[in-house]
Amino acid sequence: MIRIKQSVLLVVSSTTSAVPVPSNKKVIHITDATRLFPAIHQHQPDGIILDHDHLSANTERVLRRLNANPFYHKIKVSCYKSKPHTKVDDLLKTLGVQKFIYAEDTKSQLNQAETAVNKLSEILESSVMGSLAKPIF
Repeated sequence: MIRIKQSVLLVVSSTTSAVPVPSNKKVIHITDATRLFPAIHQHQPDGIILDHDHLSANTERVLRRLNANPFYHKIKVSCYKSKPHTKVDDLLKTLGVQKFIYAEDTKSQLNQAETAVNKLSEILESSVMGSLAKPIF
């Protein structure tokens, strides 16, 4: 039997609904930055998502500690922010953040998905209603 390791994602934010996470990953949620490093050693995650709005000043400290220890180099670090800021984003990128997730982008993706579902339901509804409206005799 072949065992496939499930991807573990560590999310550091105030609430779980604040940060969008992929559905195919095992998510471990932490609200306190001081619990981050014990959780990394316990769960050995493949990735970390840091909520910049929640951590604010601690974000830089956490990223510097992640870069200082070679044990953490395999972990992919993402940062969730409410809006882009060029100076802060550049600093975070040099400290090791590989991907930024902005709230504005996730809202627009959700709106696009909702409109696509609405259009698909309209098409299906019109085809079903059209076939039901035709007399069969």
